[in-house]
This record gives sequence, C-alpha cells and structure tokens, in this order.
Amino acid sequence: MMHKSRNRVVFILGAGRSGTTLLYKILATHRRIAYLSNYQRLFPNLPFLACLQRLLNFFPEYKRKCWFNKDGGAYFNRRRKWLHAIVPTPSEAESIYASCNIPLVPADDYHLQPRVAECLLNKFEHILQKSNSEILLTKRTANNRRVPIFKQIFPDAKYIHVIRDGRAVAYSLLRVAWWNEHVLYWAGKTPKQMVEEGFDSLELAAKNWVMEMNSLEQGTALVQSNHLLEVRYDELLIDPREQLQRILDFMELNDEMDAAFWDIVESLKLTPKPEAWLSNWTASEIDTVHRLQADTLRRWGF
Repeated sequence: MMHKSRNRVVFILGAGRSGTTLLYKILATHRRIAYLSNYQRLFPNLPFLACLQRLLNFFPEYKRKCWFNKDGGAYFNRRRKWLHAIVPTPSEAESIYASCNIPLVPADDYHLQPRVAECLLNKFEHILQKSNSEILLTKRTANNRRVPIFKQIFPDAKYIHVIRDGRAVAYSLLRVAWWNEHVLYWAGKTPKQMVEEGFDSLELAAKNWVMEMNSLEQGTALVQSNHLLEVRYDELLIDPREQLQRILDFMELNDEMDAAFWDIVESLKLTPKPEAWLSNWTASEIDTVHRLQADTLRRWGF
C-alpha cells in the first residue's frame, strides 16, 4: 500500500521567482490533484488533515478567492482575512521534509536512510488517500537540489521544470520582501549579510539564478525524458490553456474535463507583461547581469 504513491507524485522545480508558485496554485485548483497545504506546513505529522482538501473541492470558488489576488497574482501583498487564511492553500511545506530528516542542502556524499525514505513515502501516501486525489503535486525551491533523493524514494515520479529568463528573475528577486533575509544555499549567508560585507545586491540576484539553474541541470539529468516536462514561463502566460493542457496530459489527467478548473484559469486573465528590467535597469546594470548570466542565458535559449 505504501508504494502506490511512487508513480503518483509530481514535483514542480524551478529557480525562485520563475513562476513556480503561480503554476503550483493553478494546477492545485484541479479537483484530482492534491498538494502540500498550510495545514501540512503547520502540522507535518498530521497528514490526515489533507481531508480538508477533499471538502474544499466542493467549493472551488474559494480556491479562486483565497489563493489568488483579484488580478490573478499568486502572492498576497498583505495578510489575508482570517476566514481566508483557514482555507487549505498550497504551501511549500518545508516542515514535511524536515520532519522526515530530508536535508535542506544534501551533501554530495549523502546516503539516504531507509527510515527517511519510508517516512516521506508514508506521509505523501496518506495525503493522497485523505484528499481522495490521484496525483500529489508539490513545489519547493529547495527541491531543486533534492532530485537525487527523490529519485530513490519515488523512482516513477514526474518533474515539471518552470524556466524563466534569468534577467527577469534577478529583477524580481530584488523586489520581494523575503530576499534579503533568505539564506543563499551556495553561500551560506543572506544577501543582507553579503551586502554588508561589500557584495553587490544585483550581482547576488543574477548569480543566484545561475547557481539554481546549474543545480537544476544536474538534477534533471537524472530524470528519464518522458518523466520531465519543461515549461517556459512566458509561454504559459501567452497561451495558458494550451500550456496547461499540455501539463495535464503529461500528468495523465487528460481523460476528464474539470470545468471548475478551467473557469478559474479563465478568471485569472493570465497575460504576458513587458519585461520590467528592460525599462528600469541602466546599461551598466544590464552589463553587470549579462557578465554573470550570459553563458547560462545562451544555454537555455534566451
């Protein structure tokens, strides 16, 4: 029983600020897809709370109202009303991984212990069962570095890699509240600490994308081609219906129409926006980013 979830897990991968949260929330509105929620984040040892996801499926309008801003954004700029905050909402839920002793930054010689594997396998399976879903979808930026571990625990899992222009990612990173206090896994320090030591904040944001993409290249190289789907963020915004159908087909959820899911997608009014870095960075700032990102940008077709 505990091995059924091996081929029913899908991981969303991608550098921070690449659109992974938006895609995670959109896909989680599908009634046949389970997710790690704020309840799993708060109570990682109580996976039965995923039964609340089953209840929420009867009220899809609350997913739209409580998971997205009015303009369709996936992030909230202010605290939500308490009634909205109690609604099960997709979460990165690092506490689930931590409760099973999955390392945040696995060492190159990390050896997976059977009890660690069984712990995560059991929790994912219970969430699937209690939510009455067919697929468990999860998104966590740290998972970019955990693919070798997941390959051992979930050998048949699938991976969706969301790819965004590194210049747009760097521009966005510098404008989110959590960036300055976020520990950079490749440096072991926060941007705030490094700037105080004399580093340039723009260079740190640009380099972070490069380091994340390097980790992703190493991890996804381990995944067989039919279990890996690359999704371009800009293409998702240009034609969300085509791209989302492509993703559902990849997840093997293409045999049944979920009208509420497509209604929510339509209500988000996803559309591409002009790249802010083009109009807001100086020529010198663009040169700085290109100096650090040029090879990686070229390798990924930007």
